[in-house]
Amino acid sequence: MIQIRSFVVLALVASTALLASCGRSRKAATDAELAKVREERLVEARADAKASLMGLMQRTALGAQADGTLDVLVLSGGGDYGAFGAGVLAGWSEVTGEGAMPQFDVVTGVSAGALIAPFAFLGEKQDLAELETLFRNPKPDWIKPRGLIAFLPDNESLAELPGLERELKTAINEDRVRRIAAEGPKGRRFFVNATDLDLGASHPFELTAAAEQATKSGSSDRLHNILLASAGIPGAFPSREIDGVLYVDGGVSSNILFGAWGTREDSFAFQFRKRFPSIPKPRVRYWVILNNQAQTPAKTSQPGWISVVGRSVEVAIRTSTITSLRHLFTFTELVTLRGDADIEVNWIAIPNDWRPPVEGVFKKETMNNLADLGRKLGAERSSWSQKAP
Repeated sequence: MIQIRSFVVLALVASTALLASCGRSRKAATDAELAKVREERLVEARADAKASLMGLMQRTALGAQADGTLDVLVLSGGGDYGAFGAGVLAGWSEVTGEGAMPQFDVVTGVSAGALIAPFAFLGEKQDLAELETLFRNPKPDWIKPRGLIAFLPDNESLAELPGLERELKTAINEDRVRRIAAEGPKGRRFFVNATDLDLGASHPFELTAAAEQATKSGSSDRLHNILLASAGIPGAFPSREIDGVLYVDGGVSSNILFGAWGTREDSFAFQFRKRFPSIPKPRVRYWVILNNQAQTPAKTSQPGWISVVGRSVEVAIRTSTITSLRHLFTFTELVTLRGDADIEVNWIAIPNDWRPPVEGVFKKETMNNLADLGRKLGAERSSWSQKAP
């Protein structure tokens, strides 16, 4: 979830005031050209979905997991509050026996969740330890304000991200990219959501394929740009152009990504039962980590327009996230009632009574507090709720 702090409010103001101009000019496409691109994207998305379904069905049919269960990890956005999710995974990874963290068959991430997702997908203790260290040690240059000139029309964002880009490229290095690519042929899938501003739509990128492409080409720039695009708060952080399309934060279009789209006939559960009628229906477990509180903290709002805009966007994004989580519960109940699969949803969030120990964005004290809290809750099975919010 995008954290609505003062710099985000300023981003909203700046992007509204400067909407008519920007430093990087792009040729405007006609309605006909955009309609053609939309249709091509839909065909491509269906082909990608089919390939992913085939891989997952084969993996499940062959019993990649000892009990035949398909485990899906869903990581929401949350800005610096992503330290909570990093802590949850670190604590969970130390649980042994019943309740131990499974190897996830599918991992999805949005915004801060997209930055967590590569480490969670690989899932080794060393990966999760490095993830936790990354979120516990924010650097001053992760976010570098451009100053007052940021409001000039030639600038694309209020801030640049030299430190965050540097650390991301160091952490998601050639070795990790190769390891991500190696999981694709095993049927595992890794999705990151970004928002396509040209088509005004969510775009889930499948990153085992992107990692394979990076390995073959010898360059991980596109993969890194996908991760940065998913975490690119509009106006505050730079947008990213990928394959000729302009992208920003995935939280704008969908703050959690769980794949419940299309018709029943398109679904994993229906297709699995159709192709493998002699095998028991699949069991699917969703594990949803919300890198924020499920309930918007109450506070006295001021009537000034900056306060009103900032608070309104904060409430809108958080409410949209919870609506999506409820949709996931409804979807799973429908699939279960139809008899296509047995599905359960487990979710965890920052407790509603938690408050940051210090004010500000990317503050080490707050991020360590959240990582400690996440570690504690991640190590306790009872921390996960199976009831719709």
